[in-house]
Amino acid sequence: MRRGEFRCLLPTGLVYDHFGHVTLDPDMQVRETIIHFFEMFSRLESASQTVKVFRNEGLLFPSRLHNGDTLFRPLTASTAMRVLNNPRYAGAYTYGRRQFRRTIDGKKTLRARDIDDWPACMPDAHPGYISWERHQENLKILKANGRGFEAARASIPREGPALLQGRAVCGQCGNHLRVRYAARRGRQEAWYICNRDHIYRGEPMCQSIAGPPVDEAIGMLIAEQMTPAAVELALDVRKEIQARHEEADRLRCRAIERAQTEADLAQRRFMLVDPNNRLVADTLEGEWNEKLRILANAREERERGREHDQFILDKAVHERLVAMTADFNELWKDPDTPSRERKRLLAHIIEDVTLLKLPAEGTTKLHVRFKGGKIQTLTTMNPQSSAQQIKTKPNIVELIDKLLDDYIYPEIAEILNEQGHRPGGTARRGCHDARFTPLKVAYLIHEYKLQSRYDRLRQRGMLTRQEAAVHLNISEQTVARWAKYGLIARHAYNGHYSLYEIPDGDLPQKQCSRWNQLQDRTAARQQTQTEPRTSTGEERGVV
Repeated sequence: MRRGEFRCLLPTGLVYDHFGHVTLDPDMQVRETIIHFFEMFSRLESASQTVKVFRNEGLLFPSRLHNGDTLFRPLTASTAMRVLNNPRYAGAYTYGRRQFRRTIDGKKTLRARDIDDWPACMPDAHPGYISWERHQENLKILKANGRGFEAARASIPREGPALLQGRAVCGQCGNHLRVRYAARRGRQEAWYICNRDHIYRGEPMCQSIAGPPVDEAIGMLIAEQMTPAAVELALDVRKEIQARHEEADRLRCRAIERAQTEADLAQRRFMLVDPNNRLVADTLEGEWNEKLRILANAREERERGREHDQFILDKAVHERLVAMTADFNELWKDPDTPSRERKRLLAHIIEDVTLLKLPAEGTTKLHVRFKGGKIQTLTTMNPQSSAQQIKTKPNIVELIDKLLDDYIYPEIAEILNEQGHRPGGTARRGCHDARFTPLKVAYLIHEYKLQSRYDRLRQRGMLTRQEAAVHLNISEQTVARWAKYGLIARHAYNGHYSLYEIPDGDLPQKQCSRWNQLQDRTAARQQTQTEPRTSTGEERGVV
């Protein structure tokens, strides 16, 4: 066992030769399919995405049966994980990767061992499909793709609009930020949160940063950095896509060759049977027809795949690449460009981005670290909360404070509406046509603790009706009548009550004469106030 001579059951794609040595499967379709699988995983860095590519391209994966026959089936996630974790595909002889134990009740349990605890591990013991170093890198990728907190890692690109998924680092604790999505205002919004300590130890959440402003700033930075190399990048992408399509077509050709071989074998079997033995002849004829049907399906599948690949390469991809060479910024902002592709492009340029939220300033600092080691700092504005969005603008509050010196609530509301001002509640959905009302004006005065109009008038020395009646030695009804005819000034402090302004000198006198009506006294008083005052000598007639 420790010498690597114990013959273990080999996985699909590896066989023992006549001398007992481990070699690659002589079936070229099996070889090329497994090689294509590892190449696809190296590009996508995701087992599930590799399974999706095999499904979309109509490719099958080999599976060895117990009797030694090889059967091609659709690739599953469990098969992909089993192949990626098996060190035999890297040419390494291993033994004891798992340990069986028997519990008290007699049941067997299986426990995976660490690589240091394996009884035998011999890299480069036989030919493999990948190198031992590539196998170790694949294991790291699979571990990084986990959703746990244990590894501060840059996970693979996934669906979702969060551009920095797996590459955002908390500027306070240094952990990688998680992504949380929320459906708001009919669209999906992303948030970068750091809640590891909150979940494990019940501590306050470290940071919660809105994703759209951050993603927009990073997108503009990428567009600026990528514009000079857009033409070269477009050519490289086109070559890669074409090579991938050629590899898929080669695997389809191998499937056709296998189907042709099996059809020829079924034909020879049918031709060798005695025609008089109809029971055997009918069975072999049915098998031959089934093989011919499989061959026809394989050829049709190849034609469909070639047409689909050619259409993608000549139409959609060609147009995208031309757009990239003309204006990368337009391609980046194109809503048809998948978010996963943006993240893949970002992974080749940016190592990580450290986010530090500054609530007091209403900004977020972005420290971008590029692959080459260059660091660039950006600043974004934090989006306003719902309470901030519906908050009345400060200039409107200042205007209300000035208008309180001369107007009451309904008048102030009318003035604000005439000047085109709108309350903060217009930011709410369905409230875009909201207007100021006396009640809203009163709420703002109370909320911002503005001095009321009553207090302002009292500071200017104005009296209530009772106080004015005592001061003038008249009844309260007479005060109201004098204010009505203008002998004394009346200033309303709401829609129902008023304060009265008593002149400093020349106070009106109480009279009781039917021949001197209030309107006549008011007109005479106004005329006296408007005539120019003469000197004392002129009043006495002195020349």
